[in-house]
Amino acid sequence: MGQASPGSAEAATLCKGCWSQMRVPIPIRGIWAIPFKLAGVQISRMNPNLCNLCETKFTSVKKSSQVTVAATILFADIRGYTSLTEASESERMTSLLGDFYEHCSFAIWERDGIVNKLIGDAVFAIFNFPIRRPDHVEQAVLGALDLQRRCQSLKATLSGGAEQAISVGVGIHTGDVAIGEIGQRLKDFTAIGDVVNLAARLQGAAQPGDVLVTESVYAAVRRTFPSAERDTYALKGINQPVAAYRLRA
Repeated sequence: MGQASPGSAEAATLCKGCWSQMRVPIPIRGIWAIPFKLAGVQISRMNPNLCNLCETKFTSVKKSSQVTVAATILFADIRGYTSLTEASESERMTSLLGDFYEHCSFAIWERDGIVNKLIGDAVFAIFNFPIRRPDHVEQAVLGALDLQRRCQSLKATLSGGAEQAISVGVGIHTGDVAIGEIGQRLKDFTAIGDVVNLAARLQGAAQPGDVLVTESVYAAVRRTFPSAERDTYALKGINQPVAAYRLRA
């Protein structure tokens, strides 16, 4: 599919999403990509191995504004970001956020996930769409552990010049989600549903350095993490307590 790109995912010659979804070869790199670029086909912001048709032409490609697919959802955010913002200069926090986004993105892209949203100090990622992978649950967990390792080097520079280590919390859930275009005039490509909500709430409950995964996620990685700690969490907006497992990089 292409050659390696330093620090990121394999640089694919063809759009992995178009090939996975439709078996249509859309060049995104190399000489054959030039006429497509002239026609407006660009590399996607969500994953450098996708083209923008995967997000901007969703209804045309899928013949529906939304589809329900099995996917794994990952949320990651910086712990204590508000306090760090108050104690740091804005330019330094902007630089820190850029580094955080980059670390998370590379870890996700290398495992064929997409970075669907950057939400303040948080990252919202989707695995198994539009690039299909039968092992998407395992890839999401590996991506989470990788981004935790990458983010261990991050430090915030406080206003007085002192440095403070940055910690990250991650939540992952898997199941059927609705993916597609949301809205009429202001359309947005994203995923919605209970799976997304639960992953986001788990991320909020994660301690610094933790990757919290639901039982359905843990079932796919149990052999790799046989001694993971199980606990029950009362999550905001979720009626019943949720059992989750704590994984660490």
